[in-house]
Amino acid sequence: MTIPTLVRAEFARLTASRIGIAALVALMTVPLVYGGLYLWGNQDPYSNLDKVPAALVVQDTGTTVDGTPTNYGRKAATSLLDGKKFGWVEVSSAQAATGVKDGTYDFGLTFPADFSTRLASSSGDEPVSAALKLTTDDTNSYLSTTIAKQAAEAVRVEIAKQVGSEASITLLNAVGSIRDGLVKADDGAVSLASGAATAAAGASSLASGSATLSTGAAKLSTGLHQLDAKTAALPSSAAQLSAGASSLAGKLSTASSTAGTLASNTSAAQTAYAKLVADAQVPGAVLDPRVLADIQALGTPVGTANAYAGGLAAPTGLPAAAAGAAQVAAGASTLSASAPALASAVHSAAGGAASLATGAASASTGASDLSTGVGQLATGSKTLSDSLTDAVGKIPQTTAAERAATSNLIANPVQVNQDAITQAKNYGAGLAPFFLSLASWIGIYALFLLVRPLSRRALTAVRRPIRTTLAGWLTPALLGVVQMVALFALVTLALHLPVANPVGMVAFMAFVAMTFAAIVLALNVLLGSVGQFLALVFMVVQLVTAGGTFPWQTLPAPLAALHQALPMSHAVDGIRQLMYGGTGGDLWSAFLPLAAWFVGSLALSVLGARKQGRFRTLRQLRPSPIGA
Repeated sequence: MTIPTLVRAEFARLTASRIGIAALVALMTVPLVYGGLYLWGNQDPYSNLDKVPAALVVQDTGTTVDGTPTNYGRKAATSLLDGKKFGWVEVSSAQAATGVKDGTYDFGLTFPADFSTRLASSSGDEPVSAALKLTTDDTNSYLSTTIAKQAAEAVRVEIAKQVGSEASITLLNAVGSIRDGLVKADDGAVSLASGAATAAAGASSLASGSATLSTGAAKLSTGLHQLDAKTAALPSSAAQLSAGASSLAGKLSTASSTAGTLASNTSAAQTAYAKLVADAQVPGAVLDPRVLADIQALGTPVGTANAYAGGLAAPTGLPAAAAGAAQVAAGASTLSASAPALASAVHSAAGGAASLATGAASASTGASDLSTGVGQLATGSKTLSDSLTDAVGKIPQTTAAERAATSNLIANPVQVNQDAITQAKNYGAGLAPFFLSLASWIGIYALFLLVRPLSRRALTAVRRPIRTTLAGWLTPALLGVVQMVALFALVTLALHLPVANPVGMVAFMAFVAMTFAAIVLALNVLLGSVGQFLALVFMVVQLVTAGGTFPWQTLPAPLAALHQALPMSHAVDGIRQLMYGGTGGDLWSAFLPLAAWFVGSLALSVLGARKQGRFRTLRQLRPSPIGA
């Protein structure tokens, strides 16, 4: 018998009756029903989360931030209600607790009364963190609880972003105000440095002048002390001067009167002398020549005496001297009266000059210290000015728009830009590789409930184990390929899941079905009905290790090791590459292990067929409860 003949005979046996045809059709639809319904039901559950009932409780009483009433809880609740990502229903706290407990709501989210107050405390001296209350009940749905935690975390992140943005804009505005203040302070420091430099120069001049003043004050004190010593006898001397001046004035007054009498007498003597001379020269007068000579000699002294006497008696003579002496006496009298006060004043001045000298010395020392201090002030103010200039340069000058952009960046410093090398359309597309592979195994497993692994007649009559094995494999393999083509059409045409490489995916799914057919055939050939049962166990193990839902790296070490060894893992990887658009190298890494399973399984089946063609055991002679 040829392989086509054996295959036709098997198909004829399967379709010999209506019940057989119905059973074949039913088993052929198993992978379609399983894979199609499951992927349909889980095609895109995240887009239908708005149908998940969730309780929303807002107890937040709000707070005041910078004089503005704020209620973060109400804002967040409004955003949740408007976003409609879940079936939010705003209720009271009691209604939420009761609703979650009795299943009316899958979970509840509560904003406590102090929610805004705690958030606003971040800008105070005693900041405390705010808390959201998430009420869950796993009896409603464990996945609902998981999704609720993710939703609460998303709310927390969004509120943290909002609060962080507000806090950072407040901080940046404060920094801007600080910069403006530093600019003004810098301008003032520049003026201060300039003034301090001028003051330092003035203080230096003051110190120099104070030193000169101290020296002059010391000299003045010494001179005044000497003057005080000299004027100590001034009152008595002034009294003596006054007495002497008064006496002189009296005597000059007497002398002035006497001078007047003398002037009259000398004038008369001169007149008499002139007459005598005239008489002596009268013609006929006889005088002794010697007498005449004596008379003539007397004229000069008489004239001189008369001149002097006239001068003394003149107003500018003794009368003026008498008047001056009287004035001197009056002045001396006044001086005598004032001399005690003058002496006392000079003595007081001498004492004051001593104090002045001491004070001037202290002023000189203080001026020197002032000069040093003002110099330090000038240096310090220059340093302050330079430091403020550096500080201003280190604080960027920003506009309100720039500060707003910066605050948004601070609140949300990192954005995730996904660079998707390949990407599934939705949740259903993400699960499709796993469930398509699983559906292929289930379909092959179901087919072997009807299909005979090997034709015993052919083994007995023909004794060609390779041909018999290939015929036994080809029947379920062809049916499995039909199942995969139908399942591919269902997934792409009815469920509209995108496929990057449709031709390659159909071919690979067909190869997977043929490989699974070879594996299940080998189990049946080698172990009979026990092998069929082990094929079910094998499927269960691969459900866990294939990594169709969670990453296989999360498995316990023994199961993770099985991931690389079992065929369904590679079937899932290959379909992923073809469905999402992976690389050829990754496809080969999935194809080669499957090819090894394919060849190895057929080889084992051939060995089993060869053994059965030579020997019969009691178990093999009994009718099998599975197959005909």
